[in-house]
Amino acid sequence: MYRMLLVDDEYMILEGLKKLIPWQQLGIEISGTAKNGQEALQFVRENEVDIVISDVTMPLLSGIEFIRLAQEEAIYFHFLMLSGYQEFDYVKEGLRMGADNYLIKPVDKVELVETLEKTIAAIKKEEEQLETQSVLFDYLLQGWIHDEIDYIELRKHMKHYQYDLADSYYTVLIIDFPIESEEVLTKFFSQQNQGLYYKSSDTEEFIVVFSGSEAELQLFVLDFQELNQRNQKCFFIAIGETIEGLTEVASSYNHALHGIQIHDFYQVKGMEPSGFLETSTGLLPQISFVAFNQALSIRDVATIHTEIAGILELMRQQGTLPDYSRHMTFLIFMDLYRQFETLDEIFYQTSFEKIANAQSFEALQQVIEDTLVEIKGVKKERSYSGNTQRMLEIIMERYSEDLSLKLVADELYLNVMYLGQIFKKETKKSFSQYLNQYRIKEAQNLLVHSDNNVNEIAVSVGYTSAGYFYKNFKKICGISPKEFRERFVTGYNPIDS
Repeated sequence: MYRMLLVDDEYMILEGLKKLIPWQQLGIEISGTAKNGQEALQFVRENEVDIVISDVTMPLLSGIEFIRLAQEEAIYFHFLMLSGYQEFDYVKEGLRMGADNYLIKPVDKVELVETLEKTIAAIKKEEEQLETQSVLFDYLLQGWIHDEIDYIELRKHMKHYQYDLADSYYTVLIIDFPIESEEVLTKFFSQQNQGLYYKSSDTEEFIVVFSGSEAELQLFVLDFQELNQRNQKCFFIAIGETIEGLTEVASSYNHALHGIQIHDFYQVKGMEPSGFLETSTGLLPQISFVAFNQALSIRDVATIHTEIAGILELMRQQGTLPDYSRHMTFLIFMDLYRQFETLDEIFYQTSFEKIANAQSFEALQQVIEDTLVEIKGVKKERSYSGNTQRMLEIIMERYSEDLSLKLVADELYLNVMYLGQIFKKETKKSFSQYLNQYRIKEAQNLLVHSDNNVNEIAVSVGYTSAGYFYKNFKKICGISPKEFRERFVTGYNPIDS
């Protein structure tokens, strides 16, 4: 039912309008009435309405002034104007402000019904457009946080939604919340002027791409904590790393995702490390993982060791609290687990519990050392379902071709969405991410073990543009193909998976 507000300073007019139209048949309910513009303005401030029928001339505040003030406060609704006499200035001003129609008293029932039917049709069309736009908006954000989108296209489409995505600071937040509090959170995001969010259909969590500096993020978190206190601490927030630039948002998302995994782990185990959870919701990570993730992509043992040692040393220098140290160590462990497929679930659970129960910094370091030894020493293949195994074989055999998930799905006679979901569930990466990383890994081997130039290598691993290969290689590895060759041609010791 669409909600209607009737506004007129004449009591008999209000009562007559109530009885004049079969409102229920039109799908309309009269939510309220007001006898002047001031009452009407207060009503729409406190109640959502879809349609307003308002007189023009009223005491205290005219109908025109009521509509103007409501629009200035970003309170929007469809409206029809009524007047006891025809005056061109009123008609012109009402139409300029977006009136659906301007009716002369006494109101003609047929004309009013026709106008309302057109208004309802317009509202339904707007709802359909909003739903379509909402789906596209969610799709763009999902592609962004999973690094599965062309960033020129992202910028172009997001500008349509009034978001000018500059290469500024971004942080991904994942908020777990009870379903009945959804409206509370969306209102909070609006007040904070943070509109880059969507609700995950898989986990029923809000994913927020916070745009702003670390100082601005700190203020946002403080306000969120106050909101959480008012709502009996029903929300949990996991905060990713603050990064600079559009292309690193996926890294921030992965770190926020790890925070959720930590939270879920403790809930399952029935443990209550209050300081640990406070760290996840209150203290923001101050240590960058960008260079470490690039080291993982390079896959060189010495480089990975160097970056991990640098992070651990920063933690030691900053004198991080035990719970925060455990949190950061878990992030390192999860990046290793996600990148290298030789680690099984048993090793994962055992290592997680060692991190959770570690009583010294040295114990945390030992978990990471043991993980690197396990990665290097275990050569077994992970077990995949038949469809995922066939997809991996296609990637390994035909990575130099123009592959896509749709092409592979068509060859296997399977639904493309279903295939993409099972592949990501089993490999922890999307098809495009896995293919891209496999191509880069092959390029690394060729840069070290062949004399081919960069252009030839780009073509041989499946890139049609040498420029795109260069840009992609540097984004993933942190150095250019030329720098990679110069650095590792005599001492490349990759961890294989």
